[in-house]
Amino acid sequence: MGGVSELACELPAGLEIDFGWLLGQALHAHITVTKRAAEALPSGHRGYQVLSAAVHESARNQIEMARQLGLDRTVMVYLVDDLVKAGLVERRPDPCDRRNRLIVATDLGRARLADVSEAMERAEAHLLAPLEEPERETLRQLLRRVVAGHIAHGGELPSLCEVAGNLQDALQPERRDR
Repeated sequence: MGGVSELACELPAGLEIDFGWLLGQALHAHITVTKRAAEALPSGHRGYQVLSAAVHESARNQIEMARQLGLDRTVMVYLVDDLVKAGLVERRPDPCDRRNRLIVATDLGRARLADVSEAMERAEAHLLAPLEEPERETLRQLLRRVVAGHIAHGGELPSLCEVAGNLQDALQPERRDR
């Protein structure tokens, strides 16, 4: 499947060109289709992101991982606690700074991430079915550039919950007294 040239349904007039609205709808669709796959891990999508960061060793320690993922450090503690209890990661002292903890994926964590990643890829393929494969890769490349540009200009990486909250705040009209 792929390459749908015309929309199966019409988007609301005016919103079909609204970049923020389109991104919000795409995020909602992504969360919806990947939810079942993410539920296989403690803390769902956020647990998936933390486990993925541990498996890929993208951060030097727990504090850096929280910063990369846009998570509050106290929330990060609870997420890692849940993954430790499930046997998916371990906390180890950082040999360079004993005050810090390294988050290290276990063999079980690596295997579970592989399984969940496959399910996530299937869900994402379903979501992106209207696009041809080269279009899918172009979309990913463009989004990476937008995010990297935002960070390069001093922007922060919010957590997924923060993104959802910001989206809700932006779309919810302010209540006024009559």
